[in-house]
Amino acid sequence: MLNLTPQSARTVLTRPSLLLEGTFSLDLDSGGITSTIKSDIFWAMRTSTQREMVPVNGSEIAYLGDISYEQLSGAELARLPYTTDPISANNDATNKLFNGAVFAVRTQSGQHAKVQVVSYGRDIELRFTTYRLPRNYHLLGTGYNQPEDITLSADGRHAYVTERTGNVLKVDLQDADRAKAATVATGMTAPHQMALFEAYGVVYVVEFAANGRLLRIDLDSGTQHVLATGLDRAIGLVVTSDQRFAYVSEQPSGADRIRRVDLTTGAVDDFVSGLQNPFFMTWADAGESAILLTERDPANQLTKVDLTTATPTVSRLNSVPFKPSSVAVVGATEVLVCSDQVVSRLDLAASVYTAVGPMFMGIGHVPADHIVGGYADTTPLTGYFFQVKDAPFGGTLPLMINHDKAFEQGARYYKILVDGVEQEDPWTNLQWSTSVNRFAARIKNPVGSGFFRLRKPGELWYRQWLGYMLRTAVLGNGLHTIRLQFYSDQNNASQLAGTGESIQVMIDNQVPLVSIDEILHHNTASGSLVPVGTCGIITEPSDRLSFAITARDTEGHLKSWSLTALWGDNQSAGIDSETYSASASGSRIWNGPAGVQVPSGGWQAIERRCAHTFRLVAWDRVIDGFRHIHKSTYHKSITLYLP
Repeated sequence: MLNLTPQSARTVLTRPSLLLEGTFSLDLDSGGITSTIKSDIFWAMRTSTQREMVPVNGSEIAYLGDISYEQLSGAELARLPYTTDPISANNDATNKLFNGAVFAVRTQSGQHAKVQVVSYGRDIELRFTTYRLPRNYHLLGTGYNQPEDITLSADGRHAYVTERTGNVLKVDLQDADRAKAATVATGMTAPHQMALFEAYGVVYVVEFAANGRLLRIDLDSGTQHVLATGLDRAIGLVVTSDQRFAYVSEQPSGADRIRRVDLTTGAVDDFVSGLQNPFFMTWADAGESAILLTERDPANQLTKVDLTTATPTVSRLNSVPFKPSSVAVVGATEVLVCSDQVVSRLDLAASVYTAVGPMFMGIGHVPADHIVGGYADTTPLTGYFFQVKDAPFGGTLPLMINHDKAFEQGARYYKILVDGVEQEDPWTNLQWSTSVNRFAARIKNPVGSGFFRLRKPGELWYRQWLGYMLRTAVLGNGLHTIRLQFYSDQNNASQLAGTGESIQVMIDNQVPLVSIDEILHHNTASGSLVPVGTCGIITEPSDRLSFAITARDTEGHLKSWSLTALWGDNQSAGIDSETYSASASGSRIWNGPAGVQVPSGGWQAIERRCAHTFRLVAWDRVIDGFRHIHKSTYHKSITLYLP
């Protein structure tokens, strides 16, 4: 097992403050300031202004910049891309080692240190912690007969393994010898890559044979269902999340390719040709916008197939060590490649994710393309859980941003503007901390003049797409324009052309006005409607009442009103109600009743001798992206004491 995220890093040394003078070196294993070959970093003074932090004696360095020093764990240090390039720290505006800047060092002894600048100067004050990480490779089990692929179970304890001899096995990783493995299915011809759908109780497998098959295997019974035949030396396999299509890499002599299988009909179509010994494949991202695969010798390449174009686009991303077999995505620009004798970590020049969708994704649960004329309308989204119609916005709005696409296109910062005015309120999200193994609140403050940092690919936030919390209380009622602008750096000149996007929203901060203006008794003796005072007692024979009510929204955004009677021991009955109908109003405007008598013909009381409370409730259609937020209530009480 190769442990890519070791959790048991041991702290070797911590220094809360240490002054490293110019032209001196620091040994991060011992904390000693020295000029000997035992040091790891050298604080170089080139000229009066040219300075740099230099890794020496075989150590390597990784610049991280303005990130949280406390949240950076020992395990995370092991995953960083280290180089021997020095960090520029010139005494001018280009200085990268400003107060608070963080960098990491892999020391000459193989330990890892995180370092933060406390105070920059000719003599630089640092704090640092050095960790010793455990070995990240150990043997789990032995005795397997030509294993080809392994896929981890959702419980993290079990795995499924294909053996070239024809088997699919289930293995307990805590007791992982072949003798203890359970056989799920057998009798196949050289099964290779799998696609596991454990929640559905199935696994898909391809056979490496001249007349190979694509199989779906029931995990409980081991029953094999043949989905496609005639595959020619199939090696790799990915299956779409809806289990509609399978993509299969093949190695027929002189015609290496990827083919697509329609899992509903069994039809097999040529998809991509011109490859060289394609091997195992994986999805580049959760959106299944692209496939990553390795091409073996003589190509020895990491290759990407973009599925978002009309014709699949093939691009070779990077040369890799001899005979690569599989690839795993670690982050947007970081992958692991398993080759014949090594596992290599690649830091790619560009993201493996394919940029899709809008940059401004929407507001809360409302997608941007379902905000029309400032109003939210999700009713065309059949079956979608958040159904609203002609809904304006108010309260505090969660603005959702496509961080991954923006990052891929070179953005590192963004601004929020409302009607051209920059927004700078801090807001809070929850970020997963591996050091404490829980979500922790993180306040997102603007840096510079209204710049917010983009979320980096690979970071885990509870609200993954959240980009800002916009308070509408400071905005007037009416139509406003919210605009996102993206930047590569903390200056306006670095704005990325063609990346800004806007949404118009109708803002309504007013709640409905409600009142029960009068309660009217249908007097039998006089044949007229007689007003009943608050807390009045009705003794005349008639048990019929009418109500003059107001349920008014001055902005014309009323959603509904309802009048209810309550009495006795938790007894109640509806009297009258009305709900907004776009077709009935002919527009988005419905102000609601004002001084209107309801219900038609009056309401007959159910209990003739009891105190009654009448409650009027009105909602408008205003949402904050997650829920309707404006509700108003009014109640009056009288007593019926009828013969």
